[in-house]
Amino acid sequence: MIVAEAVGRALAGLGVDTVFGVVGSGNFHVTNALVAAGARYVAARHEGGAATMADAYARVGGGLGVLSVHQGPGLTNAMTGIAEAAKSRTPLLVLAGEATEAASNFHIDQAAMVA
Repeated sequence: MIVAEAVGRALAGLGVDTVFGVVGSGNFHVTNALVAAGARYVAARHEGGAATMADAYARVGGGLGVLSVHQGPGLTNAMTGIAEAAKSRTPLLVLAGEATEAASNFHIDQAAMVA
């Protein structure tokens, strides 16, 4: 089992029942693990929309909003929705892959960006 599968199974085991997102190579395994463990996946056409959907889901009483996005540009595309959720203190969990290889087209300093 890879770490992403363990994370997906653990989150579903803790009650995550819905995840919003756009799937890419960086979040494919964790999203599939959530779905395999019983979570419903709601696909969006853009990461900004997915972040806003997860925010709205949590705000209307759905519990924790969960967002799954690809590393790098997937996360940057979601940032406006993530920032709005943070300003509104919405309970939102963001799952994003990370490209650790500096030469990767998807590599950015994600930790600094979301801080």
